[in-house]
Amino acid sequence: MSRFNTIADVWAFLDAIPMFQKSGSAAANFSLDNIRAFCEKIGYPQQKFPSVHVAGTNGKGTTCYLLEKIYTESGYKTGLFTSPHLLRYNERVRVNSEEISDQAILRFFQSAEGLLADIPLTYFEISTALAFWYFADQEVDLAIIETGLGGRLDSTNIIKPEISIITSIGFDHQDVLGETIAEIAAEKAGIIKQNIPVLIGDIEGEALAAITKHAKQKNSNLVQAKALNPAWKNKTVSLRGLKTPISTHFYERVNMWNVAMCWQATTLLSEKFPLNEKDVISAIFEFQGAPARFEKLHPRLNWYFSGSHNAQALVSSLEAISEIQPKENWVLVFSALKDKWKSEMSLCYSGFKKAYFIEQEGNRAASYEDISAFVECKKMDDMNQQIILKELQTELVIFVGSFYFYPIVKRWTSKIQH
Repeated sequence: MSRFNTIADVWAFLDAIPMFQKSGSAAANFSLDNIRAFCEKIGYPQQKFPSVHVAGTNGKGTTCYLLEKIYTESGYKTGLFTSPHLLRYNERVRVNSEEISDQAILRFFQSAEGLLADIPLTYFEISTALAFWYFADQEVDLAIIETGLGGRLDSTNIIKPEISIITSIGFDHQDVLGETIAEIAAEKAGIIKQNIPVLIGDIEGEALAAITKHAKQKNSNLVQAKALNPAWKNKTVSLRGLKTPISTHFYERVNMWNVAMCWQATTLLSEKFPLNEKDVISAIFEFQGAPARFEKLHPRLNWYFSGSHNAQALVSSLEAISEIQPKENWVLVFSALKDKWKSEMSLCYSGFKKAYFIEQEGNRAASYEDISAFVECKKMDDMNQQIILKELQTELVIFVGSFYFYPIVKRWTSKIQH
């Protein structure tokens, strides 16, 4: 009797596994042995398609989605693996911008049922194996693979990509990746492979030194986005060598680095994956942004969501806010995770017209008591939530928090008439 007869059986199985979202590093496995063994048993799917491997503290999701857009629009069959999912598990695995179907997920679990019993995999390792299996099954031309955490011991790090990309280095997950910028950079640099080029974003100082050291050890050509001298003005990105700036739908200046990296990636990949320059510019212009990255939530309301959960990302979002209107004109609605919260971040949360805090569920969630000691804010809970949300419909609102706050906010906005 199969354990996986319906997709509901799959969801029940996954729900029983600790998720990083709720349990933190206790849900992770910092070894590649199990994922390697599992993928060997299912026929080395990770070796059956060309890939781009993307790590970084911030910007890696946007870079992945933008690369998917560029190559899909140019006629290549693309795979995209990202995490965490925001609304549905299926979002993690896409082919040609289409989420994997429930039927395909069920097929994978049915085919791997015995193995899943023999080789214990974490939630993220299962998702990684599923993505590799599906991309091989679908015979994609190029897969864009986002790391989950770090790089060196991330379960995606069993691929041999065409290029590696490290978008940025900042303080995040210090409990796992190290206490210093150099240590964090060294972990991210673990995705650099022998003789495979590595492309980096706005990275300097100790982080750059650590990555440069790894690149030399691996005889990897280090390419810096700085070489394109990216510049930002009114949602346009100027790059050295391009006569006219590229128009975008981005709100945040930091995205000029993501655009520059994607441009360089297309150059590095041009021999195997040739593109027309006009098509690349057109795809960047048409790209509406990655979900939850300074996303406008509603066509009628001036509500935005920013999944900024560390200092580097927060500063970027605040800069984008001030370009639209001064900070004191905005209402802040935010949530936080205990392991992401740093008291020095409280400055980022002050100076708004009003501020409301939401407590999330799970062991990682910060409480109102944790936050109100540092930030002047009111608690939004089940008692006052509907009243506050109704009042905010005429306000300029920024929702800030981890990606796990996003589905909550999306549920709120879905109930408001367009």
